[in-house]
Amino acid sequence: MYKLEDVAPSVRAQIRAASLPMKTIGLEFSDLTPNPAFEKVQAWIKSVKAGKVVQAAGNPNCGKGLLLLGKPGHGKTTIASVALQELLRGMSAESWGSPDLTPRRPALFMDYPKLLRLQKSQWSDFDDSVETMINGIYGDGPKENVIRTFVLDDLGKEHRTSSGWAEDTFDELLRARFNSGLPTIVTSNTPLSKWETNYGAAMASFAYEAFIPLEVDSGKDLRR
Repeated sequence: MYKLEDVAPSVRAQIRAASLPMKTIGLEFSDLTPNPAFEKVQAWIKSVKAGKVVQAAGNPNCGKGLLLLGKPGHGKTTIASVALQELLRGMSAESWGSPDLTPRRPALFMDYPKLLRLQKSQWSDFDDSVETMINGIYGDGPKENVIRTFVLDDLGKEHRTSSGWAEDTFDELLRARFNSGLPTIVTSNTPLSKWETNYGAAMASFAYEAFIPLEVDSGKDLRR
């Protein structure tokens, strides 16, 4: 484990602003139950730190994130949080795709149902700060507000309606981020084999371009 007080104040502020699950703050991969997905996750982190992912124009890995799939309780959320912390503790402004400034909040963690609630809340009770954050998630607005790496946790837990609004929102969000060269880490209990049914054929195909799909299997439910 690492201690927040041991990291630079600016990084400490970024970690606190990332809205990470409290119980995961300070964890490193060495603290986790070994998982076959670790090797590829850490290789992706290395690539991001090398400036080959975030707004890396012309690079084949530009904007490519991680898709962590598996049964409940196998550590997907924790892996995503630890990966985000590894980035925050080891990134330069150049690697964030911002050589001329340090982003205020380069990384953010949020479960998908919460993102949908925030967007809905803007319809009836508009809040400038919420709008700034949502714009940053989509890659819009001033550069200092853009969320360079975004964890979208629990895809598949959203409430679906006949309008398909939740599914369309995910499609719009992922394409906007990927096209802006901004990687997204998604965790989901929904296997890719069901994405065509849940999110449409186009998204089921696009997932292979936008993500490195990884099965997370710890061999048991870690919550039990």
